Amino acid sequence: MRTFLTTLLLVMSVPVFSDQLENYKKDTDAIWRTGSGAEDGTFTAISTSMLGWGIGLAAGIAILASVLHQSTAGHSD
Repeated sequence: MRTFLTTLLLVMSVPVFSDQLENYKKDTDAIWRTGSGAEDGTFTAISTSMLGWGIGLAAGIAILASVLHQSTAGHSD
């Protein structure tokens, strides 16, 4: 009986929850309107981020390569 009541409660609460989600979606869409300015800002942010990551990775690899010594297996100094 407990399982039946729990299932019934979950099934009955789904439409209320979906209505809340639909209202949330409408409110969010009203706040975040897209346009040419929003698209330009997004493209600028993505390209700047990619450029920053590229420079950071290149610098990290260069620093790591300069700090690590190459293996001299077979050579004894």
